[in-house]
Amino acid sequence: MKVVDISAWQEHVDWQGLIAAGVEGVIIKLGERDTLDAMFVEHVNHAVEYGLKYGVYYYAHACTRDEAVREADTVAAWLKEYLRGETPELGIWYDAESTRMTTGDVTETCMAFLNRLTDYGHQYQGIYASWNWLSKDGAHYIDVDALPDYVPIWSAQYNSHDDLSDEYPRRVRIWQYSDHFSNELPYDADEYYNE
Repeated sequence: MKVVDISAWQEHVDWQGLIAAGVEGVIIKLGERDTLDAMFVEHVNHAVEYGLKYGVYYYAHACTRDEAVREADTVAAWLKEYLRGETPELGIWYDAESTRMTTGDVTETCMAFLNRLTDYGHQYQGIYASWNWLSKDGAHYIDVDALPDYVPIWSAQYNSHDDLSDEYPRRVRIWQYSDHFSNELPYDADEYYNE
């Protein structure tokens, strides 16, 4: 399924254009630290209006377990306030790409965030990171082998092939393959693998 991810950087999304291009879903930035993304509510409302499936992502800064738990508490509070506490159909994604995270155990930090959301009753949350952070052939800050099998991965690798799916079959749920869906639709382009 074709998906794009968007944030406050995309103020004027061409929703009709996305539908015409066969896009079926959007992953919307929820926020980072204690700041809700300025376009979150508007983007969710438009996704619903245009009948698109959607998920959310939170840009992580945590480098310890306690910081990750606090970030999850923030996410849970926003989901309760803005989405009635429901888990979006395309999931909740922990965006692990801040270099600050690498001062700690990134795998442990990510799991602390995911587990805390599970404590709130959410059942579909995963990790977004670059191929380099996830692959054994890269920097390998996140040890995919140490993650439980049920944790989905959203891998960013601007490439003609999703190499992480070769390394970890059935673990990658979303592959971000470009930062430019098309000239008319300049959004991050993703392939969402249906189960």
